[in-house]
Amino acid sequence: MAMSEEFPVKRVAVLATDDVYGGNLMSCRDILHGIQFRAQRLPGPNLEFSLLSPDGDSVRSYSGASIGCDGPLDDSEWDVVILPHVWTKPEKLETLSPVVKAWLKPHLEQRKLVLAMGCGVYWIAALGFLDGREATTYWRQHDNFTELFPHVQWEKDKVITESENIYCAAGGNSMADLMLNLAIRLFGDSVARGISRDILFDIRRSYDFAPLRMSSQRSHGDRLIEQVQAWLESRYSEEIRLADVAQSHGMSLRNFARRFSAATGEKPLAYLQRIRLEAARDLLVHSDKSIKHISLDVGYSDSSYFCRLFRTQVGHTPAAYRKQFSD
Repeated sequence: MAMSEEFPVKRVAVLATDDVYGGNLMSCRDILHGIQFRAQRLPGPNLEFSLLSPDGDSVRSYSGASIGCDGPLDDSEWDVVILPHVWTKPEKLETLSPVVKAWLKPHLEQRKLVLAMGCGVYWIAALGFLDGREATTYWRQHDNFTELFPHVQWEKDKVITESENIYCAAGGNSMADLMLNLAIRLFGDSVARGISRDILFDIRRSYDFAPLRMSSQRSHGDRLIEQVQAWLESRYSEEIRLADVAQSHGMSLRNFARRFSAATGEKPLAYLQRIRLEAARDLLVHSDKSIKHISLDVGYSDSSYFCRLFRTQVGHTPAAYRKQFSD
């Protein structure tokens, strides 16, 4: 399908260095290929992606496999940067640091979307873009990274962290989830459904992922409302009274509703409902829980109300939505 100016190409770069974890690198490549294959068959933007090494030459994975690359790190612009796990000590990463940092820094400054797995987060932390922010990494390197980058809020117990445009994954399955989320963000649910059905069908995660889809509404600059959003995203499964939320954050209900809507473009109740429904969508796809159980897990004690709300907001019943990913 020929691309037009109306539908610009989405460009994704995947960093490859010696000692890269080959399984992670090639998994990213295969998922991107699947996204590209499906996006070509839909109206809208297409996808281009490349594996890039510092000099454009092949790299050797930590297990000794030679992996060919598509080009060097140059001044080309990318919409998304992916930093796979590198199975080596931080001291060795430092030898590549000047080249990689010079390439990565402009993308971080321009707030491009950056996904990092395990020790791939090293490059971001070394540039200082995670100072004062949450991040996670491969568990074996957690203590080393904490010592190297003490200003980063390292979350050892989290497998995924999100800080504005930067997403970190601690392991392979969580990185695959970030890749699925990338498909949703760039090309929508239909492309992501194909990827989930054909490539990631066996993932049954034990962590909450839905709030990552909400991050685009947390860059408005109202720090108090950002705190409320983060609170709602971490407590949505509980019984929540918005009057209590407003009071606990030092606002009247009326002022809270006005300020929240001004910052996010959405009423607080609608935002809470959307968090819950996003969580429900993920559970429907990535768990075997019953619909009644899912309803309770996302904060609705009345499963009939949950089903009606889900159908109204998503356009399908929960059962029909789940079936799309299993057929």
